[in-house]
Amino acid sequence: MPRARNIKPGFFANEDLAELPFETRLLFIGLWTLADREGRMEDRPKRIKMAVFPGDDVNVEKSLVALDKAGFIHRYTVSGERFIEVCKFLQHQNPHHREVPSTIPKPEASPRLNGDGKSAKPEAGEPCSDTKPRA
Repeated sequence: MPRARNIKPGFFANEDLAELPFETRLLFIGLWTLADREGRMEDRPKRIKMAVFPGDDVNVEKSLVALDKAGFIHRYTVSGERFIEVCKFLQHQNPHHREVPSTIPKPEASPRLNGDGKSAKPEAGEPCSDTKPRA
């Protein structure tokens, strides 16, 4: 279920994000509306595309890979299921106090994914970090 989220003015000034294609930046905003109160969601590119770009020809998988490599999201797997965590989500969003707690497992000790859903090589991106400034 999509949720109302906020866009801070700093989003538009983020130089790392500005290097990504327009549709990837718009997808990043869309992910916030799909994420649960902890900033996590199922990694289902077709479902994400239908929620964010239902009438547009956008390669969501390609954009998710770019966001992951840039460190804005963390794609991971737990018990064979794929998930996404939006990095620094709770630093930039204030979920409504009535939102239900996340049922999606945390990404700790889980391998990263690459574009084909298999475990990624270490250079594919880093897990979310509290020390990296992100939008």
